[in-house]
Amino acid sequence: MLTHDGTQTVPIIGGKVTCAEFPLVIITSNGERDFPPAFRRRCLQLELQVPSRDRLEAIVRAHLGDDGLEQGGNLIDLFISRRSGGDLATDQLLNAIFLAFHEEWAGDKERLIRSVLQYLTSVDGQ
Repeated sequence: MLTHDGTQTVPIIGGKVTCAEFPLVIITSNGERDFPPAFRRRCLQLELQVPSRDRLEAIVRAHLGDDGLEQGGNLIDLFISRRSGGDLATDQLLNAIFLAFHEEWAGDKERLIRSVLQYLTSVDGQ
């Protein structure tokens, strides 16, 4: 089996992967589920802050380049204004920008954006 970077072969002996470095596993929940206490004791729990406009711009630029940021400026504003009505994930913003400005999309862009920016949860928990 190749390592993540594809530079080394790692033997699997008896169904066990032998490695020289401890693996890092990241599990996200977005507050959607409670993990059992025994599991949480073995974890480092982090809560990420809601990204600011500047941070959202940096995320869009990192994933979609300067063109994506230029095209998606209004969608960033829409995304920020809609966050007060319920939970939205940053990947929804990235998907909305990518899909709305994809050359192949010939449909109703407003409907597409509304579909992609659906709330994960609402303020009252519904």
